[in-house]
Amino acid sequence: MTNTDSSKKKPSAADPYSKLAKDVNARSNMVPVVVGVIVALLVVVALIAFLSSRSSSGDAAEGSGAAVAADATQETASVQISGTDLPPFPQGASGLTDASTDPAVGQVIPKVVGQSFDGSEVTLDPAAGQPQLVIFLAHWCPVCQGEVPVLQDWIDQGGVPENVKVTAVATSVNPDKPNYPPSKWIAREGWTPQVMLDDSGSSAAQAYGLPGFPYFVLTDAEGKVVQRGSGKLPVEQLQAAVNSVAPQAGAAPSSVPAS
Repeated sequence: MTNTDSSKKKPSAADPYSKLAKDVNARSNMVPVVVGVIVALLVVVALIAFLSSRSSSGDAAEGSGAAVAADATQETASVQISGTDLPPFPQGASGLTDASTDPAVGQVIPKVVGQSFDGSEVTLDPAAGQPQLVIFLAHWCPVCQGEVPVLQDWIDQGGVPENVKVTAVATSVNPDKPNYPPSKWIAREGWTPQVMLDDSGSSAAQAYGLPGFPYFVLTDAEGKVVQRGSGKLPVEQLQAAVNSVAPQAGAAPSSVPAS
């Protein structure tokens, strides 16, 4: 008679759940490792983003228009104007004016005291003691939107002589028009010169005889108008104009990228 002992264990090979249990345990042990790797990657990505943001802010914090625009608390501001308004831009003229036909040439620009996007003071002062290039921009103007990156590239490549001061005036601001607010536009383009905000009535633009956008007013070191321009200007022309008002030692190279 055969005695069958039912209490004996079957060989492990015969256990259909043995290998599955081992696989489950192995996968369970891998979960903390995978989670750890993912967390480490997220930390690295966050650190890179933080350092990049910090670097950008640091670079822009040197008083650049873009840095100030990033901290914008306003898009227009009051302006105080003193002096004599410039005559209207010659009717029908475009590009840079001919000095012999522009009645503003030789006239001292009005002094304008205003603010930038963060409330800091910006002044257009004829008594600044250096040549100045004043650029009037409107956020909704397609030509301005195309010219700003070209002008910034020109500035980045050393096109503006170091003794020529460049100031932009954000004017004709309208929340109902495209590309609003101008602060985000200026910050996005990395615009480095100071930006003055015009008031809601575009008083500064009117005082300077603005005909359209963009609008350029170039002065000598005594604050007298040397040349004005409106619309899209070839960089070569603008370069020649600013070089003409800069002392020879401070003049920028004439070879600059074409717009």
